[in-house]
Amino acid sequence: MRSAKGESKAIIGLNDARVLLAMLKGYLAYVYGAVPSSHERDAQIRMIQGVRGRLEALLAAPGRAETPPVWLTRQEIRALDEALSGFVQVVRVVVPASSLRDETLREIEGVS
Repeated sequence: MRSAKGESKAIIGLNDARVLLAMLKGYLAYVYGAVPSSHERDAQIRMIQGVRGRLEALLAAPGRAETPPVWLTRQEIRALDEALSGFVQVVRVVVPASSLRDETLREIEGVS
């Protein structure tokens, strides 16, 4: 669905939000340590941190019977897609190959 502002709606489960937050945390740690600062990198980090803050607020909300929609702009979707792709690349280098690792990464790639 799109609003008049060109935003997309993504409904994710609370466990999905937890997993996404963990991946974003790992990816941001990598970016801060390995990618030289640039206007593009810093803009992507700000975008990811904004989404991360909204996901953290979603998880902190007490007693939700339903998961509310998370509104993402096209730019946020693009930044998350790049972050998930980057996370997959880092895991392929850092985590030894196994069927579990490969299956998990294929699932992540299916999301992005």
